Amino acid sequence: MSRRRDALELAEELLSDIELNRLSGQDIARKASRLARIANDFDATTWLRYEVSGYPEGSLDADSVSAAKRSGRETRNDDGETRYWTASIGTIQAIVNLSHVQIEASRDAPVSISSANPSQYVSAPSGNTGERSALRNQAVQYQGKLDKVLGAIHQWVSELYYELRFGGAVEDAFTVVRTNVDGKISALVPDALVKLTSAFENSVSGNPEDWAGAASTCRRLIKSVADSLRPPGDPVDGRKMGDGNYINRLIDWIVNHSSASETYRDVIVADLSYLGRRLDALADAGNKGAHAEVTQYEASRYIAGTYLFLGDILMLHEESEKEQGEA
Repeated sequence: MSRRRDALELAEELLSDIELNRLSGQDIARKASRLARIANDFDATTWLRYEVSGYPEGSLDADSVSAAKRSGRETRNDDGETRYWTASIGTIQAIVNLSHVQIEASRDAPVSISSANPSQYVSAPSGNTGERSALRNQAVQYQGKLDKVLGAIHQWVSELYYELRFGGAVEDAFTVVRTNVDGKISALVPDALVKLTSAFENSVSGNPEDWAGAASTCRRLIKSVADSLRPPGDPVDGRKMGDGNYINRLIDWIVNHSSASETYRDVIVADLSYLGRRLDALADAGNKGAHAEVTQYEASRYIAGTYLFLGDILMLHEESEKEQGEA
């Protein structure tokens, strides 16, 4: 089972725990901390560490202030200065529970009040009314603090749940394409899987130079596909078909070796032209000695675009092979 699936199931379970009040506040924080770790949410891991273990005594550092703000722990004193209440969730929960226990313990015993003088008015003693009122106020105050923290956790878990749920659908859709390409591309380009693996490894690297390397690998792979399907040759209708004109060569193959509809071919050609121009621009910059800037996001887009294009090409190639076999 993937970490994404593990995180999704844990998030769904944790939402039910919070909404149905199945766990104590402390246990919810611990479970949320585990979810953050599985989901690789490092900011949430830092935040929830304070909620589980409590905040430092005295002045807070930048991390603990950020965590306190995220949990809604801000308050202001009489002078309007910002302060943060720093007790752990377990401590707050214990104060709430103890307040309710003390309220029950401070209930007044039933008494009978009467007077031998029928004209005398006898009032009931005040008993522990004041004590119970103070305890109720304390319980309400600390329950409000607890609700703020749990509300912040619930909001984070909800957002993560939907991100994992719908992000997983996109991931599954791309996996279908990737599995199809990985299983068939070697028939056209024997070392294609090596190139794709290299591109993936470079895209997840922390080195910007590797991100540019991922883009270059995608370009080389697409050119290899062109060399396999439409080797370099003489110009066609004024369009160069040389070794470096791999986009022209692929377009020529798509137009002349496929029975797909004109609309579908136009879509593939448009996608290829856009992707090819971007990759060629990076290659030209590198050839001129300029530093080609590629972000990690762009590197990931190049890989995704390359996979989608290869999926289309493989489908067209299969159809072409089938037609030739039936002829």
